[in-house]
Amino acid sequence: MVFLENTFTTTPLLAVPNKKPLDLGCGRLSASISTNGDILSINGYHPTIGFMTLAPVEQFPDDQFYHSAFVRQYRRRLIDLFENEGRGFGMRPQGHVQDQKLSLVESSAPLLCYTLGPLKISSLFMAVDVEQYGCLINQVQIDNTGEEDATFSYEFGGIMSLNRCSYGQLTEAGPIPMPPPENALVVRDNQLSLINAHLPARTDMFLFDGSQPLLLAATTQTSAGTINYTHIGRISLTSKETRVLFIVYTLTPSREEPFIPDAARVEEWARKAQISLPKWKTRKDTTTSFLIQRNIDYILSCCTIPITDEHVCIITDHQILPLSWNRDIYYMVQLLSAAERQATSLIEYPQQHAWQKKMQQVLKGHILWTFEMAERPHHYWGRAYLTTGYCKDDVFQLDQQCYPLLELCDYVTRFQDTAVVRRVALQIDEILTMLLDYRHEQKWLFMTRETPGDDHVAHPYHFSSQVLTWWTFSQLASLNAAIPFTTLDLATWAENVRRDCLASFTTSYADSSQKIFSYLTDLQGNHQCYHDANDLPTVYAPLWGFCQLSDPVWRQTMQFGFSPQNTRGFYLGAFGGLGSVHTPHPWPLGDGQELLYAHLQHDSKRYEHVLQKLTSVVQWDGLFSEAIHEETGRVTSRHWFSWPGAFISTVLLDVCR
Repeated sequence: MVFLENTFTTTPLLAVPNKKPLDLGCGRLSASISTNGDILSINGYHPTIGFMTLAPVEQFPDDQFYHSAFVRQYRRRLIDLFENEGRGFGMRPQGHVQDQKLSLVESSAPLLCYTLGPLKISSLFMAVDVEQYGCLINQVQIDNTGEEDATFSYEFGGIMSLNRCSYGQLTEAGPIPMPPPENALVVRDNQLSLINAHLPARTDMFLFDGSQPLLLAATTQTSAGTINYTHIGRISLTSKETRVLFIVYTLTPSREEPFIPDAARVEEWARKAQISLPKWKTRKDTTTSFLIQRNIDYILSCCTIPITDEHVCIITDHQILPLSWNRDIYYMVQLLSAAERQATSLIEYPQQHAWQKKMQQVLKGHILWTFEMAERPHHYWGRAYLTTGYCKDDVFQLDQQCYPLLELCDYVTRFQDTAVVRRVALQIDEILTMLLDYRHEQKWLFMTRETPGDDHVAHPYHFSSQVLTWWTFSQLASLNAAIPFTTLDLATWAENVRRDCLASFTTSYADSSQKIFSYLTDLQGNHQCYHDANDLPTVYAPLWGFCQLSDPVWRQTMQFGFSPQNTRGFYLGAFGGLGSVHTPHPWPLGDGQELLYAHLQHDSKRYEHVLQKLTSVVQWDGLFSEAIHEETGRVTSRHWFSWPGAFISTVLLDVCR
């Protein structure tokens, strides 16, 4: 029998106001768990539709894609259930629960502990890859601590609907029609199956009481919406007896009957899942360590999707928008790269080599996915992608073209994997040639259709994207000198971009005589003075060498960005700060910029102030949202969003060591 290891490190959740479900996954499958142990979603990769989800809410309606208010409201449905302890699905105890405590085992696996009279219950959730499937395993250990027999009464089931993820965005550039909703439930013996023939896909749940099947009440149902099923059960325990229940959940991209596991196989999977949990090293600052660990773990467990033996897709979150943006993913990959370099200080020795090997596989796999699977219908990378490589939003954004090239340079510099460069050399040349179509006729500046916030531009030339383009050309020039892949003079391209960028974007704002870099320009004397939380290349400019740290124009640009003069970009309030017109509130991503800026300016007082703010607006599981309210600090948008936490963690881990 697999019991909970007493050698595990159990980490309490942060004592902060912002809360969300706890997430776990194994790549192919991810899940979110509520405070009462209900499962609020199970999500997984699908080779034709991209991502499928099992959740207690009906699928997104086809006629609401362009209604941003509805999109925001729909995104909140799982959070509303979480905050109101609404019903998800899974095993729920009956009776008066006491001493309930939710924590994380190895900063990764949700563990719910509680008592029911003399019964002490530990409910652990783990995810593991088995036989080309992803499995969620809920291991429930029941200890009868009393001197008499006792009964564990429970409900199993809940509200369920198996659908394709909606991919609904606030700035919609092309919705993908939803398949017709149809769910068919079949329950027999110890197996619950829910099939959606229009995906096609199915979920299966198997229950075991030790070595024996845990039988369910048989039924069949069909519905165009959610399905509600409840089985009432009781398990009798003698005095001092311990029982271990296993509940296995699978998602399968097919209507066909899956493999049916027996109890011995499930115990083997549970043992494998426990062994696979990361063994983190203890660091001095426990809060900072927890943030770093959780953001690394979230990327690896919920956002890193193996597509083939070689190709890996990384998505920005598993819950709201399971899509891949080159921009977001670059900064997530930066955190993984920093973690790989610092494995000896992050992970206990027995796991270090395997950890570094896994990181390299992910980094290489994502480069190959981006160059070989992510479609480019018009030769450029689009705004966002399904895990399949389908280009959902075929919009040209300049920075999205740069990040994969930069990611390749970073990878080869670290691992000296010259074969990867040769493998994608033709695509590199295609991208560089394509970029020339977007170059100004006289100047070495490149236009964009949208900002890094996915919003339309008032003027076509965007400052931080030019900085990024210069840095990408510079890095490619160095790579090309070591491993020739093009005859283009990239070093000269880079210097031309820097020269024309400095000349064309330097301006004054309002009545000020101070010079800053404008956000956008038309190269005809018109400028927009603004700075956005999404524009990370601007704060990185001196680190990359675009300008000096002492450069007054850069410093004044950043100071402008962190001030009320940055209209619609900076928000006043107790939790005020840099945000975005895209979602008009302060963004933790903006606070991450200020944290890095304070470090670069050796402003320890400012640094500690921003860090304190970040640790008060972070969610209790160590992950950050898209936006917070400027007066309350509560989450206002996207409880699931990996980019800000990845960037902040990289600053904490790599830049500010």
